[in-house]
Amino acid sequence: MGKQRPWLAGLMAVIGITALYRGRIRPWMYTWGAADEEVTAVLPGDELVPPGTPRTTRALTIDAPRRTVWAWLAQIGEDRGGFYSYSWLERIVGARIHNANTIHQEWQDLNVGDSVWLARRYGENARQVVAFVQQDSYLVLMAPRDFERMQRGETVSGMWGFYLRRRAGWTRLVVRGSGGAVGHAWFDAAHFVMEVGMMRGLRDRAE
Repeated sequence: MGKQRPWLAGLMAVIGITALYRGRIRPWMYTWGAADEEVTAVLPGDELVPPGTPRTTRALTIDAPRRTVWAWLAQIGEDRGGFYSYSWLERIVGARIHNANTIHQEWQDLNVGDSVWLARRYGENARQVVAFVQQDSYLVLMAPRDFERMQRGETVSGMWGFYLRRRAGWTRLVVRGSGGAVGHAWFDAAHFVMEVGMMRGLRDRAE
């Protein structure tokens, strides 16, 4: 019995950590900063993802008009304005990110079908395609294969959406990720850190 106790204690610790993560940490990460109505809201692009697909909805308030926030959002991308997050971490994983601190007019024109690169060195797996875009309102990205599925009228495996809502003269930034690697702990934790960093970077620049 004595030899089994360390093993049993380790197992119980794993079970406890797993329960804590699933019961408290993951729900907090998945809905960071978002109000209940934002979590349950139906947003552009949601209809393309199968019901029950894991998704995150995060939000924060920005003390700036939507058009100002949009100018920063429209120029995201490795080969454009960066992602306003932790560029040193992005460079560690191979992305050549240089976050912009000014608005560039040459990066403001976004159209359906345009590419937004995460890290060119990894090829198509690190490219997102603009699936839906409405100036000052929303930007929805998805993987190239999903974009092709969408064009055929099929459901998609995942998407990444940014939505700007006006609230009492301020802007509410809502970011939703559906499917893809969402639901895998190794991805969820890292993406949470980077996405929240990006949201705060957008806020700080717009304000």
